[in-house]
Amino acid sequence: MATKKPVRSDFKTGAAGDKAYAKALAAYNKANAGKNNSSTGGTLDVPAIRLPGLKTGVDAKQASDWFKFTAAKSPKGTPARVYYDEVTATMARLGIASKDWQSAWDDAVTWVQTPGSGSTGDPKMFMSLMNPTDYADKTATKKYGTTKSKQTTITQYSPSSAASDLNKAIESEIGRTAYSSETAAYLKAVNERAKKEPSVYSGTTTTSPGKGGVDQSVTMATSTTGFDPTLFAQNFARSMPDYAESFAAKNVLKIIEGLIGPDRTAIGKVVQ
Repeated sequence: MATKKPVRSDFKTGAAGDKAYAKALAAYNKANAGKNNSSTGGTLDVPAIRLPGLKTGVDAKQASDWFKFTAAKSPKGTPARVYYDEVTATMARLGIASKDWQSAWDDAVTWVQTPGSGSTGDPKMFMSLMNPTDYADKTATKKYGTTKSKQTTITQYSPSSAASDLNKAIESEIGRTAYSSETAAYLKAVNERAKKEPSVYSGTTTTSPGKGGVDQSVTMATSTTGFDPTLFAQNFARSMPDYAESFAAKNVLKIIEGLIGPDRTAIGKVVQ
């Protein structure tokens, strides 16, 4: 018994239904290729290419030109433009680059007129059957050699961070906390110095073919750190006017402690 010809309404709506119907129709046409059609007495013919806005079918060249010159340039909302936007949106979702849309469309047109393809005349059906990798860029080649990279990082100190560093330095060097005017001056100075002495990363990467098709990359790099904010804060504290007094007082105490030694009664001897 002959297999019944598939009917689109017997399948689900949407792209999945289109794909299932196309496969079933292709199988039917392949099984009946070259056989007499019981209804017409002739052989199975390929359908005409059907496009929105056109009352009659067109040939492959006309369909190709229609996509490029008519549909693509039709006003938004017209049947031809809506159809074009749907087709190109599907191609984009499949990862096909816009430069290859015309080529993919031409393949869809060819598919429509291929005996046994399962086409009903609408090239859009091909979108659910096409292989996106057929339109991948095959001209790209691997690049080998050496590349250089450099990264410069400038540290920006916040007011709280700068105040913390300065307070530690002034407490250690002078014995008091920093005044607000000193903190403001230090914040400006430390950030200006940071710009002049950034940390720098420099590297070279050499890529070459490896064994088993696995590329090999070797990176050589050097890294220099920026300036030391702790030392900068210490020098800033020592530039304060009252540092000299504090320094002198500390040294006098050290001299006395050295003379006294562990015997605290020796202070009387020193005085005498």
